[in-house]
Amino acid sequence: MKTLPSLRVLPLLLTSLFYLPAASAQTSAQASAPGTAALIATKNRPVLLTGEVITKDSQAIFVPPSNSMPVVLRNFVAEGSKVKTGDLVLRIETSNSANIDQLIIGIDQTRAKTESDLAKLEVAALEADKNLLNAKAALAKALVDAALPKSQISALDFDKYQSEKDRSERDLEVKQLAYSDANAAVTRRKSDGDLELQKQQINLVYSKAQLAQSEVHAKQDGIVVHGYSSWRGERLEEGSSAFPGNVAGQVMGSGQMEVKAWALEADRIYLKEGDPVLLKFDALPGAEIRSTIATISNAPEEHSSWGYGRYFRIDIKLPAQHGIPLVPGMSVLAEPVQTARKSLAKTISTEAELTIEGEIQSRVVTPISPPAIPYIWQYTLGAMAPEGSKVKAGDMLVSFQAAEVPTQLASQKSSLNEKQRALEKLKLEQIEAEKNSDLSVAEAQSNAEKSARKATMPKELIRRVDYDKLVIEKTLNADLAALSIRLRATQLRARKAERTGLESEIAQLQGKIDSLFKGQKALTVLATRPGMLIYKSNFSGDKFTTGSQVWMGLSVASLADPDKLFVSAKVPEAQAIAIKVGQTARINIPGANMTLPARVTALGAVFHSKSTTQPIIVRDIELEFDQPPKGLKPGAAIQAIFSSTAVPSSSSSASRDNKDKKK
Repeated sequence: MKTLPSLRVLPLLLTSLFYLPAASAQTSAQASAPGTAALIATKNRPVLLTGEVITKDSQAIFVPPSNSMPVVLRNFVAEGSKVKTGDLVLRIETSNSANIDQLIIGIDQTRAKTESDLAKLEVAALEADKNLLNAKAALAKALVDAALPKSQISALDFDKYQSEKDRSERDLEVKQLAYSDANAAVTRRKSDGDLELQKQQINLVYSKAQLAQSEVHAKQDGIVVHGYSSWRGERLEEGSSAFPGNVAGQVMGSGQMEVKAWALEADRIYLKEGDPVLLKFDALPGAEIRSTIATISNAPEEHSSWGYGRYFRIDIKLPAQHGIPLVPGMSVLAEPVQTARKSLAKTISTEAELTIEGEIQSRVVTPISPPAIPYIWQYTLGAMAPEGSKVKAGDMLVSFQAAEVPTQLASQKSSLNEKQRALEKLKLEQIEAEKNSDLSVAEAQSNAEKSARKATMPKELIRRVDYDKLVIEKTLNADLAALSIRLRATQLRARKAERTGLESEIAQLQGKIDSLFKGQKALTVLATRPGMLIYKSNFSGDKFTTGSQVWMGLSVASLADPDKLFVSAKVPEAQAIAIKVGQTARINIPGANMTLPARVTALGAVFHSKSTTQPIIVRDIELEFDQPPKGLKPGAAIQAIFSSTAVPSSSSSASRDNKDKKK
């Protein structure tokens, strides 16, 4: 429900202050009684509770959270529509759908980049493996030469072979360390890629959750009732601007009602569950209901808008057959029965006519706001059609300007052209690299075949040292041939991943450019149907004009149908009982210097605060003209004049009860 205005608590504060001297005097008179004197002295202290009528099983429709504010309401179910559990009742415009697309592309890019980096590191690891094989073969050959007896060769050759053996051992250690580092780099990059991918997937899940939260679904069967803007005080409709966390409306369930009241912390001691109370309603003078306190909250709550006091919430159940036409939001005065005071009967004056203010509105209104362009938060009004002008379908209504859009478009286009050129160059380089890879494999296989043929020579025909070296060469070249095939496959995978990553970057840039083009086109708002342009006001209360700064999601004007006009007015709660459906009224239009007959066609489903600056409780009423007016504009101020009828005030109930008893 809505926040209670301070006026509802004012009677409670005034009553407490008014009766405080009497309580003090009584306390002085009982001063001789120790211990319980103060409690006895104040046990009859009058306590008044103020509150409102609420629906017992209603669902509040909150504006979903968003990273920007205000937001535009979409798919808002029409007021009075019946909905079932699970039905969509409200959605807000959000850029999360575009963000999700970008995140999916980003995940593909991360996969491609990780695959490319892994493939390159695996190529480096295979090169290290190749170097390690060569180092092992070199050491094996050096060991063959170093094993020759010193007596059979010259001292110079012997020293050379021993030095070569030492060098080969040191080189093998270096190659083994490089091989280990290369494989460790592959493991680390794989782990880093998994972490980065997991992070982006979490962001994707979060964005999808935000997108799901941008929709509100009915949690029960009921009827949708729209709320009111705390900023402009107007009813929230499809296309209206609202702030996240605000209540946009309610889904009214079975219609069972109860009273939610508040008691000052100092008055809590005089109340307990089950106490009888007398309920009176500002909107229904003379109407009273006797009930009991059902529950009292365990701890007090602060309400800064009411002052510095703290208040206990008190729930009061209503009798099943009370017979009073209650409406959610009605102000309630709850008084414990033992302290209830008789009041004199009095009647609202019937001599003066009831005059309330309102305005002419259209049944068909389309709000106009800036387009939702990613990462653009503020716009400038470049041009607006004259207020009150009639437009046709296709006419320009409003033109917004966003200096960042052309700049971002130029930057993104430049990046896209650069990436496209890089892709063409990469394709040519990869074609050449594939040819070189095939040549390397063919060369390695040819070397392996040659080494194998040489190793088949009879051992008796050549020196033992040379034969051992041929065997070593045969094993080495066979390993290198197998390694070259693995190397070619890994290089092919690296090239494919690099090309995929670049293509993903191009797709991401193209998506951003398409979004910017779409947003740039939407900066000029065209009329989708004939109508009349009506300007709206900004936060300062001034109407939007050319050059005004506009935040994303803020409505600057509306396109109204001038052929479907009606009167919208707000009647104060105390006079609401005098207004009935079908009642006639005179509509005075000062701007047009005319007075037209009209009839009340609808009453608001709830009572609400007029606005944050005017917390008076009001009820909406709608009136239809007897004859469709000509030449009137939506938004024109009017005065609705009703002929008053005598109604009893809330203080007359005690007198009426006494009269009934005498009868």
